[in-house]
Amino acid sequence: MSGVSAGEQGLPRGGVSRAWGLSYPPRSLALSGAPGPRQVALTVVSDSLPVHASGATMSPGDEIRKMRQTLRKTLLVLIYLAAFGGLAWLFWDGWDYYRSPLVERPRLEQHWQLKPGGSRGIALGITGASMMTLMLGYSLRKRVPLLRPLGRLASWLDGHILLGIVGPGMIVLHTAFKVGGLVAVSFWSMVAVVSSGFLGRFLYVQLPRGAAGDELTLGEAVALDDELTVELRDRFALSEAQLAELETAAAGGLSGRQSLLALLLRLPFEPFLMRLRLARFRHHCRQVPRPMFARFAALARQKAVLRRRLLLWSRVRELFHYWHVAHKPFAILMYLFMLVHIGVAWATGYAGSFQ
Repeated sequence: MSGVSAGEQGLPRGGVSRAWGLSYPPRSLALSGAPGPRQVALTVVSDSLPVHASGATMSPGDEIRKMRQTLRKTLLVLIYLAAFGGLAWLFWDGWDYYRSPLVERPRLEQHWQLKPGGSRGIALGITGASMMTLMLGYSLRKRVPLLRPLGRLASWLDGHILLGIVGPGMIVLHTAFKVGGLVAVSFWSMVAVVSSGFLGRFLYVQLPRGAAGDELTLGEAVALDDELTVELRDRFALSEAQLAELETAAAGGLSGRQSLLALLLRLPFEPFLMRLRLARFRHHCRQVPRPMFARFAALARQKAVLRRRLLLWSRVRELFHYWHVAHKPFAILMYLFMLVHIGVAWATGYAGSFQ
């Protein structure tokens, strides 16, 4: 069903230890279900249930893992709320100053505090620049093998995105909405980096990844797709016609031959459209016992999302390549002119002129 079998990729086929996370040894698929050095899991755009494909109750380890994921997401939401709340308060506190014409600002009481070289202005600039420098930690974690024990790549990406949103927000307040000259190059490069970052995050989740956030090889993704097919057929008695219908629902008219622009415009709507297609598919699978239907639906959704990503593997990777080509130059410009700006401000004494 997957078009490329696990055998053709040099990987043996075996039972699925988990629908949500499979254990792989370095170069082959673990048949016994024993834990291996690499945890392979399917990262799904929509919400998914970490259930056993066999329909069994989750083990204590799964329950702990699910609790940790919930705690992590809750903590991340609270941090975002606190950060956005702080930015909103800073903006509101300086609203009278920020909305004033530039020629009138020096006469305002808040000028020596909120101007870029003021007490708060410099503090905002230092904080924002520090956050944007710490963003580079994600790139180091992704490229330096020695850093792999320091947490999951997905967690580093969460921090990268958080810093990439809050840091520029601090910089905007640091400028007091006054941008010109050499600083404008760094500022608008920053805007381009942040804007393109949202697209990069979207493309990131279109590629199958392991439990640690590392990208799966094509062989690992194909093996997982084959095993999900076997599990759906054997555990839930899906016929070949039903499996073919699931394949059609996963494709949804998408193909690897579409233009990159058409694919880019279509992909954002796919999670919603796939939910509709999968709802119709589940309606045709009435042989599945009701107590097992929620587990079956979660497994079918994982299979459909993985199948779609395999279908678009090369095209999404091509899009990701072009995104890097556009994203990196703006990032280099941003950091380069940020360093120049800091150096000039320090050398001229402007950075210390908050009287």
